[in-house]
Amino acid sequence: MTEPTAPPPPEIPVATVEAPRRFSIPLVWIIPLVAALIGLFLAARSYYEQGPTITIRFATGEGLEPGKTRIKYKDVDVGQITAVALDEDGRKVIASARVARQAERLLVDDTRFWVVSARVSGSSVSGLNTLFSGAYVGLDAGKSDEVRRAFDALDAPPVISMDVPGTAFVLDAPSLNSITVGTPVYYRRIEAGQVTGYALADNGRRLEIRIFVKAPYDRFVTADSRFWNASGVDVKLGADGVQVNTESLTSILAGGLAFLTPESASDEPAPKDTRFRLYNSREEATKQAGQNAQRYLLRFGESVRGLSVGAPLDFRGIAVGEVTAIHADLGTQGSEMGMLVEVAVFPGRMLPRPDAVKPTFIGKDYRDKDFRAYFDKLIAGGLRAQLRSGNLVTGQLYVALDFFPNARPGKVDWAATPPLIPTQRGSLEELQNTLMRLVAKLDRIPVEDIGRDTHKAIVSLGRTVDELEQLIKRMDGLMQGDARSTLADARAAIADARQLLAADAPMQQDLRASLQELTRAATALRALADTLERTPESLLRGKSQDTP
Repeated sequence: MTEPTAPPPPEIPVATVEAPRRFSIPLVWIIPLVAALIGLFLAARSYYEQGPTITIRFATGEGLEPGKTRIKYKDVDVGQITAVALDEDGRKVIASARVARQAERLLVDDTRFWVVSARVSGSSVSGLNTLFSGAYVGLDAGKSDEVRRAFDALDAPPVISMDVPGTAFVLDAPSLNSITVGTPVYYRRIEAGQVTGYALADNGRRLEIRIFVKAPYDRFVTADSRFWNASGVDVKLGADGVQVNTESLTSILAGGLAFLTPESASDEPAPKDTRFRLYNSREEATKQAGQNAQRYLLRFGESVRGLSVGAPLDFRGIAVGEVTAIHADLGTQGSEMGMLVEVAVFPGRMLPRPDAVKPTFIGKDYRDKDFRAYFDKLIAGGLRAQLRSGNLVTGQLYVALDFFPNARPGKVDWAATPPLIPTQRGSLEELQNTLMRLVAKLDRIPVEDIGRDTHKAIVSLGRTVDELEQLIKRMDGLMQGDARSTLADARAAIADARQLLAADAPMQQDLRASLQELTRAATALRALADTLERTPESLLRGKSQDTP
């Protein structure tokens, strides 16, 4: 018997793995998504780079356009004007600006803004590139640590940027002349700085000129430096001929300032905002001798016409000082009237050689006992002050210190303030006095009496000659031989005498001419003395039309 077969086993189902379905974006959406991503990136970047908003107040809205006017620092865009509106009172223009985040650190208390446009000043031309690109707002970063968000714009571009190393100083001047903002400042004909501004002093009598001297030239400005106006051309006529001095062509056309430090001055640089006096010329500036000048007083009895403030005080060719003031000395009585001349003496001009033995009073003033004793010896030796002519053409006078051995005794009045030094009459006055004495002597000569007496003597002598001639005629018949020849000689001598005594004889004509010349000379000298007494300067300048 066959065994029944087993039923076949059931089929096991086979699992099939299917790949997951991928998410697919239609092609039409790809471009918008990319644009959205770029927009988000730009928005995030703009938000990240976006800096603070500031306000700037301008005098006018010229050159300001919202959304177009850029703010630049060192020619790099750091912001943009976003809105422009009038101030509440309508006097100013308020501009809102968005500044880049990288420039946020520049917004400090002393940061400056201004509108950059084409400008032409006396010495420079700037902003020509704005003729094509348009105006923009310039920024000059300050150095303060205090943050600020509201600013007042400058009316004009600053001359010197904040990041330029150097030192600012102030010059006191009587007038502005040709100086303006941007005028160059020279040191040994090198442009070392510029004028940054000027203003009238509080008292209204002087000007304060602010300058900026760049590094490294600012270290050459010391407390004893001298500044002067170097505008134009300085022409000087001296013994060496004509000298023409100028700093540069720019200073000729647009003006300029210059400074120099004496070699004997300290090397310590002057601090910021130090004040200096501005002199009119280099000559006036260099003849000053600093703050150690000693002042003295001189009293002159003659006229000081031709002497001016600033005239030199000379000692045998060396300018040791200058005239600082001239006053009238009324005195206690009318006969004591004179002129007081105040002078400044610069001791540094009379120092001995470095290798010489220096007296103990060197570097001291008249309050020192040793100095007074030494000066009294000089006065006792004949040291006096005298007015002298410095220029025959202009009639200018100067004060000379010199020794006069025959001077009248005198001494220094140390009790006066300043001390009073004795003086000697000027050479012009001595000449006038000599002429007056000569005229007085001529006046005492009896010219007319001499003429009358001479005429009487000649007439009397003629009569005597006539009597001698008559006597010779009577004796002619009585004498013989040698006596007759002697008588002939006497007759010839009498004839010669008669020729001399004749009215038309040369001797009498010469005598009359001499007397007439002497009379005219006396009259001319008297007129010259009178003219010099009225106008002493006519000896140098000549007789004026108004002088009779």
